[in-house]
Amino acid sequence: MISIFFILSNIGEVIVFKNLRHDHDRSITDGFVERIKARGPQKIPPVLITDGYTYVSIYRGGMFFVVVLAEPNLSPLFLIEALNKISEIIKDFCGTLNTKSMRANLFLVYELIEENLDFGVFQTLSTSDLRPLVHYEPVVVHNIKEEVGFSADAIFDLGLNFLNQISSNAATKPITVAAQKQSEQRNEIFIDVVEKLNVTVERDGEVSRAEIHGSVRLKSFLHGSPDLKIMLNRDLFVGTCPPEYRKKGAIVLDECCFHKCVNRELFSSDRTLHFKPPLGESVIFTYILREKLKNPLPFRMAIAKTADTELKELYLIMKLKCNIPSSRRCQSISLVIPFPFDLGSVTSSERGSIVSTANKRIVQWQVPFMDGAQEKQIKLKIKAAGEWPENPVANIGPISLLFECQSYTCSDIHIKKLKVTEQRQNYLPYKWARSVSHGTNYIFRV
Repeated sequence: MISIFFILSNIGEVIVFKNLRHDHDRSITDGFVERIKARGPQKIPPVLITDGYTYVSIYRGGMFFVVVLAEPNLSPLFLIEALNKISEIIKDFCGTLNTKSMRANLFLVYELIEENLDFGVFQTLSTSDLRPLVHYEPVVVHNIKEEVGFSADAIFDLGLNFLNQISSNAATKPITVAAQKQSEQRNEIFIDVVEKLNVTVERDGEVSRAEIHGSVRLKSFLHGSPDLKIMLNRDLFVGTCPPEYRKKGAIVLDECCFHKCVNRELFSSDRTLHFKPPLGESVIFTYILREKLKNPLPFRMAIAKTADTELKELYLIMKLKCNIPSSRRCQSISLVIPFPFDLGSVTSSERGSIVSTANKRIVQWQVPFMDGAQEKQIKLKIKAAGEWPENPVANIGPISLLFECQSYTCSDIHIKKLKVTEQRQNYLPYKWARSVSHGTNYIFRV
C-alpha cells in the first residue's frame, strides 16, 4: 500500500504532502528532493529506489506527483497510471495544472486526495464519481492569454470559421461551479485533434522515419447526460483498406485504441465515435500512423557549414521552410543545435533569436511564429572556447526542432460533424473544436 503522497515543484519545493498511513514524517521527501537538485527535473526516472523506499513519480504541469512505498508491493505501471488519473482529476476540478493553480486551490486538492486515497488504498479515479463528494469552490487561475480575437491559440467552431472563435482560455475552467453560478454555466464541449510528430530527416533530405501519435481529446461541460457522435473522415481505415480507396488517398491507421465508453461497432460501419461523454477531460480515441502521411511534413531545412581551423571558428547558414498552407501558422518554434566543442562566442544575423543555454555546447534558435510557405534564414559565427576538434563540421547535430501548428494535421484526420442529442427539447450546446500538431521528436541529421 501507499505510505506517502506528495507534490513537488520542479525546484524541489513541497506543495502538497499527505501522510496516508501515519507511519513516516515529512523528511521522507528529502531523498527525492536531493535527486531533483542533483540531476535536474528532466532526468528523474519514474521509479526511484533510495534509502530503502520506492518513489514512483510523474512530471506534469511543471510539478512532480509522487507516491512512496515502504514495501514494493504494487506494480509501478499501475501507480504511474493512477498518478496520471489523479493529475487529470486535479486539472478537471481546478481548471489548469500548474504551481500557481495548485497553491490557490490547496484545500480543494487536499479534499480530492482524501477522497481518492483512503489509508493508502485507491477508492475512485473517476471525475464523475468525485463531483458530488467535493464541496470546495475552485479558484480559477489562467495561464493563457485572456483576449478574444484572431489568434493562433484560439478555439474555433466546427466549421473552422474565423468569424466564430473564442480564446483557448475557455477550455481551462473547472468543471464545478458554486450553486449560485450554475445557471450561468455555459452548456458546451471542447474537442481537440492532437498529433505528435516523430520525424527523422537524413543529411540528404530523405525522411527515414515519419510517425504520428494522435488522439481525439475532449473536455465536457455539458448539462444532463447527452449522447455524443463525433464523425471523422469517411476514408479512414485501420490496418488495411480496399485498393479502390487506397488509390484515392485513404487514411490507413497502423494502430488505434478507444475509450471504454465508445461504441466500436458504429465506428467500424461509418467512422463515428458514439458515446456518452465522461465529465471533465478525457482521451476518447488514440491512433498511430507510420510513413504514409496524407499531408506534407510541416518543416524542411537546408544547412551549409564551413570551418576556419586557424581562427577556431565555425560558420553555419540555416534555412528553415514552413510547408503548411499559407492560411495556417506555426508558433513556438525552437531549434536546438549541439556542437562537438565548448562555445566561446556566438554571433547571429538575427538579433534576439539566439538563446544561450546552461550547456556550453548547445545553441538554441527561437522563432516566435512562421506562416505557411514562409522561409527563415540565419547565419551563425561560432568561436570555440577550448580545444578545437579534428573535424568539427562532421560532428555537428543532430538538430532538434520543437513547434506547434494550429489547424493542421499531417494525417488529415479531422472532425467532420459533431452531434449532441438529449431528451430535452431546445438542447443547443456550444460546440468548439480545433486540430493541433506538435513537433516533439523532429530531428534533422546534418
